[in-house]
Amino acid sequence: MRIGTFAICAFWLIAPPATAATPADFTDCGSHDLDRQIAGCSHIIDQPLFPADTLARAHHYRGLAYEQKGEFVKALADYNEAIRLGPEVAAAYFSRGKLYQETSDFDRSIADLDAAIRLDPKLTIAYDWRGLSYYFKGDNDRAIADFDTAIRIDPGYASGYWNRGNAREIGHDLKGAVADFSEVIRLEPGAMRGYSGRAMAYLARGDSDLALADAEAMLRIDPASYGALKIRGDVYRTKGDLDRAIADYAAAIKRNPGFADAFHGRGVAYRMKGDRDRAGADFREAIRLLPYASAESRAELRALGAPAPEPADSFKLPPAKDLLDSLK
Repeated sequence: MRIGTFAICAFWLIAPPATAATPADFTDCGSHDLDRQIAGCSHIIDQPLFPADTLARAHHYRGLAYEQKGEFVKALADYNEAIRLGPEVAAAYFSRGKLYQETSDFDRSIADLDAAIRLDPKLTIAYDWRGLSYYFKGDNDRAIADFDTAIRIDPGYASGYWNRGNAREIGHDLKGAVADFSEVIRLEPGAMRGYSGRAMAYLARGDSDLALADAEAMLRIDPASYGALKIRGDVYRTKGDLDRAIADYAAAIKRNPGFADAFHGRGVAYRMKGDRDRAGADFREAIRLLPYASAESRAELRALGAPAPEPADSFKLPPAKDLLDSLK
């Protein structure tokens, strides 16, 4: 008996226990301050005698904080542990599925969102995000089916209409896209994204006057919006009012000098005016700002007879999912 007591005392002398979690740690773990959230959840996780469901929730919440800070590997580790400790909790599968989507691992995203839906068939947001994963995979029919389900469960769910509108536009259902974006406007009065989507859908079907009205509505909501200025520039360019288009693109660039789409749009307007030098300069700047998302600017440069090199291999990064795979 004395040997056992001595051994226990020696253990605590060598490795003192972590500070016990306090009620404040539970408050911090559920807060919106990311650093406090991580610290509070970590103190809870350090107490292995807490029930599994408490530890699972702490890992889940800490994972959410890490994800918002962009620390995806740490977030995945926490989501994995949350699922191990609480395999019947739909929200943990949803969070991991969302993370996989954000790192372009769409198949794993869909698998986790399938699990979330199986555990909670009324989890609207899981259908919405699974629809997005199908959308990014190019499976528009399944994407729209999931957005339909999200809207059927919650007819007031604006993001479902927004995402379905984008999917319908890609599928050339411009009438359906306009209807969905109009519903977003109704559900989100004073927000701009509905007007933005509808303006582009109107523009795609040739209704430039209606597109212009939506761009103007965006600027009434936020006169400094560089996105709205770019959209209005697109409308003016489509209508052939190139000087106004160029002025709007220039104003958008002034507000956001890193806005590659505005440089591309202005380059097209300059090219339409016959100003090849300014057009080429804008296309090159668009490519510099977004080396891997500037195929249209490269095509424009080639059409001008100018070189348009592909991005250097030295700028390539391994897929984010390769980093996440190290934790599987």
